[in-house]
Amino acid sequence: MCVVKTLIMAGGIGERLWPVSVKKRPKQFQKFGSKKTMIEETIERVEKLTDEIIIITTREQYPLMQYYLPLFPSDNVIFEPMRRNTAPAIALGSSRFAAEDIMVIVPADHVIRDEESFLKTLRKAIKYAESNESLVTIGITPTHPYTGYGYIERGNVVSDDEEVYSVKKFHEKPDYETAQRYFQSGRFLWNSGIFVWRKDVFDSELSTNFPDLFSAISEIEERPEDIEKIYERLPKISIDYGLMERSTKVATVPANFYWNDIGSWDAVYDLLLKDKNGNAVEGEFSLRNVKNCLLINHTQKKLAISGIENYIVVASSEGTLVCKRGESQEIKEIIV
Repeated sequence: MCVVKTLIMAGGIGERLWPVSVKKRPKQFQKFGSKKTMIEETIERVEKLTDEIIIITTREQYPLMQYYLPLFPSDNVIFEPMRRNTAPAIALGSSRFAAEDIMVIVPADHVIRDEESFLKTLRKAIKYAESNESLVTIGITPTHPYTGYGYIERGNVVSDDEEVYSVKKFHEKPDYETAQRYFQSGRFLWNSGIFVWRKDVFDSELSTNFPDLFSAISEIEERPEDIEKIYERLPKISIDYGLMERSTKVATVPANFYWNDIGSWDAVYDLLLKDKNGNAVEGEFSLRNVKNCLLINHTQKKLAISGIENYIVVASSEGTLVCKRGESQEIKEIIV
């Protein structure tokens, strides 16, 4: 049996969830429809199937980790010198794994329900990755046409139990018509950003498809005192662009558990319970003729709202956001 270790990526700042998710308390340390923070829930889920957990984050977020995760061993925390997106972060994190280890990579800031189904899916991926030279990604079976996620186009069955597929192609976030076509075809899955592979397979594929990154991580292992200088020259690139779309050894395990990457306030609206008027409400509000809105108030003041429909209103000590539902993906463009 291989040793299974999980790398939790916890260095993001969740800019699309401004003004609640901010640098001093990003979204993985927030609670969305739960009594626990997202990073706490992530750890509780993966510790059921893993021998060891490693978290990669930034030094500025470490005080938050100590506050919310006081029992988590400090030796199992890796610091990214600066944010360089998921490809460099995962490659840096991989340096803490032995060649024969199974790496499970999960983001710290996703909401997952139906834990039993989640664990069953991950165990399938682990079993396949143990005995195959493959980079395995978890693909979520879509419940509706959605334009906010990237998609995985699956190919043929590659496992005996017919539950693992080759990956034909990765697709960018589509427009609505394309998303409808993807949904109706039954061959497309939402790209979850959850991965499973053997460390030696990852190293081999990285050295073949992204040699600059592979050699930079090797340099860091040889000269850890130069980590900042070496890491600074790395490109900001996702693991999807940097490796998965270039590799010919990618497989996917379709999943049916509830998954939400909380990548926008629209995603938060989908997640939360609604009242009889279709409003998802957290905090103090006085409402009149308000329908199908997301209303979040993290201040001590009451907000009074009248006569709106399909809007997002979020208030915190950092500021206030008002936008139409369906347009919250664009927040990064107006926050400077």
